Amino acid sequence: MTQPILALAAGSLGDSILTLPALQTLSTRGPVTLAATSPFLALGAEAFGVSKMIPLDPLLDSLYGGKPALPADAGELFVFFKERDARLEKALAALAPLKVHWPRQAFSDFLKEERWVGHYWLDLVGFADPSPTARLLLSDEMRARGSALCAALGAPQPFVLHPGSGSRAKNAPLSFFRKAAEKTASETARQVLVLWGEAERDWLPEIKAAFKDIPKVTVLEEPLPLADLAALLTQACGYLGNDSGVTQLASACGVRTFAVFNSTDPKLWGPQESIILAAMSRNL
Repeated sequence: MTQPILALAAGSLGDSILTLPALQTLSTRGPVTLAATSPFLALGAEAFGVSKMIPLDPLLDSLYGGKPALPADAGELFVFFKERDARLEKALAALAPLKVHWPRQAFSDFLKEERWVGHYWLDLVGFADPSPTARLLLSDEMRARGSALCAALGAPQPFVLHPGSGSRAKNAPLSFFRKAAEKTASETARQVLVLWGEAERDWLPEIKAAFKDIPKVTVLEEPLPLADLAALLTQACGYLGNDSGVTQLASACGVRTFAVFNSTDPKLWGPQESIILAAMSRNL
């Protein structure tokens, strides 16, 4: 008889996608309840292949307060945190016979091994897949939602660009993305959609100026909610972006993904099924 599993996961959009192979591995062993941060919650339990998803913060508050609200029948708990939390570790140690699994080594030590970061979480769950794939499990409803979004934007099966990231040091020049947009728009029948998020809001005027007056190229008026972004990406014919969570998401949605790595190592952080265009900005 399989025993329910509880998992705790924290992090950004990119972090959430990198846990996919490990979470889906756990789901083959029994029903998984995932207590997680907002990027996980926005995409939902079905997309990650887990049975149930709940907010992480209230659960942590209950643990720190000495009144844990854990599933009564959870037999094992897996902690998907990059850093050990001594306060949490003490609280969980008091919950015997619950078996708690922490990462086997410090994240900084793992990075020295120069392996793809998804393996850090696969090591946690005890599964050494030599070629894991981070793929969301996309419902027909999400795909239909994406089709409706694209239709509303006048861009069925668009090519999608995201010229930003969480750090401008990671970004290829806007001129690079402009050339890509011009080439795509002139050589194909596809519309080009340019995405941006809160990380790019301060330099949005630069983005709009870079793509101004290019036929068939549209800069979105506002950032899309994460679930809508994933839905839209299910309909895209291709995607180009920097090292970012959105690039990880595009690959996880099955889009043909072109990723530009300007200051980080694609061997560690790159989507597994992407085409790496450049490792250094001088190559662009």
